[in-house]
Amino acid sequence: MKNIVVIGGGIMGLSIANKLAKSGFSMTVLEKDKIGMEGSLAAAGMLASQSEFEIYEQFMDFCIKSRDLYSDFCKEIENDSGIDVEYRKDGFIIPALNKEQEEILRKTSEWQKNKGFEIEFLSGNELKGIETNLSEDIISGLHIKNDAQVNNRKLMEALKIACNKNNVRIIENCEVKNYLLNNNKETNLDNNDLVKNNKIIGVETNNGDINADIVINCAGSWASSISPGLISNFEVKPILGQVVSLQADKQILKKVIFAIINQQGCYIVPRKDNEIIVGSTMEDVGFNKTIDENTINGLLKKAYELVPELKDLKIKEKWAGFRPTAKDNFPVIGKTNIENLILATAHSRNGILLAPITADAVKEIVLNGKVPEEIKDFGVERFSK
Repeated sequence: MKNIVVIGGGIMGLSIANKLAKSGFSMTVLEKDKIGMEGSLAAAGMLASQSEFEIYEQFMDFCIKSRDLYSDFCKEIENDSGIDVEYRKDGFIIPALNKEQEEILRKTSEWQKNKGFEIEFLSGNELKGIETNLSEDIISGLHIKNDAQVNNRKLMEALKIACNKNNVRIIENCEVKNYLLNNNKETNLDNNDLVKNNKIIGVETNNGDINADIVINCAGSWASSISPGLISNFEVKPILGQVVSLQADKQILKKVIFAIINQQGCYIVPRKDNEIIVGSTMEDVGFNKTIDENTINGLLKKAYELVPELKDLKIKEKWAGFRPTAKDNFPVIGKTNIENLILATAHSRNGILLAPITADAVKEIVLNGKVPEEIKDFGVERFSK
């Protein structure tokens, strides 16, 4: 039985560990803090595989394929954990407040229909017929029936229980500093000189060395800080997102309102318990997780323009989190120049969405040594070309 170490206890790390444990591998997850307390906690749980795209790109097909895996993905985790992760395929509305936004959405509707994607361009009145609490100022918009959502915090809770059930060893407060290159502790040698037979033998942590036959790096925004330079041109940085939630005592919305056009606006995500998530910013500020009241107020102002009834709600929580992001904004998934080191990180805004397809791809690499066709463009070697 191969011993596999997964670095990072977010949705990627736990999804991969759970899947490989069920395939018979001995799995250990190392988390520098507590399970699911970084990007997986901060997310809103949107499965926005159509809503995020204003122009077509191949990456959209990858996102849609993962979205379509989500129902079965959640059922399996719910069966193992006994927790309802609140997967809901209620759809998204993308509203237009002016003619410029309307024209962008009309074009989006046209090209998505030409690609065979299900989408509706509706008038403001038609949208209000679907969601009665939308603002009268909304003149038109898109209705995307197949985009969905999940409660990411409950999903993480359920994944942790599922991993425990499937004998995944989880070690919290265990920060990985470096890969174990071999038993030679000389520090004046180049990294490449220290790699024995093109393999690593485990990881060095603040709790001591841990040996492994295979290491899978799912460390999110910290992924490239482990033995920096060992993997050529591998860099992941954090992109901050600030988020606020409101608490209602009744259902105000059923569908996600995704009002981000030309990278500006906000999203509004209604939860089963009538909590409403409003987000989010995209800030390149390094590892600074400061919450700015002016920024939060700006998000709320945009949300109030779309759903005026939100003005009457009290703020429940404010938080911020990092999106792990590569140079080209695409994930980094696959093999590396080290034979037994795999990467699964840099999913940026789509970490929750892409968990099922990423876990399947990594499982295929581990089982058969082959890189699946759907991730061939996401290998780290693309940065060396």
